[in-house]
Amino acid sequence: MNRLSVEKNQTGLSLPETLIAMLLLSISVLGLLHYYQSLSQGFTRQWQVRQAWSEAHEQLESFAITGKGKVIEKIGWRVDISPVQMSPACQQVTATVTTPMRYTSQLSRLICKPIDDF
Repeated sequence: MNRLSVEKNQTGLSLPETLIAMLLLSISVLGLLHYYQSLSQGFTRQWQVRQAWSEAHEQLESFAITGKGKVIEKIGWRVDISPVQMSPACQQVTATVTTPMRYTSQLSRLICKPIDDF
């Protein structure tokens, strides 16, 4: 008889309580997923910004040595190199790099030939 009285006094969660708990859990998980997504996009953008400046610098270095930029192998990236003749011995070279997220970095450099090369 003691066993029956113990079973009657035991109660569990009702269906509405369980549904409310599941709703709160779902809202919390969705909030965390949204936070993770925005954090991931921020890291991706930051990486692309750093890579864009590095790539623009490498393009200018390549142009100074070879007279042309290097081929970029990253999908979705675009590079534009525009030299402008400033004097017979010097030209200003501008390298513009655009990332897939449409961030643009632009560096300029004045490149002059040695006087012996005239």
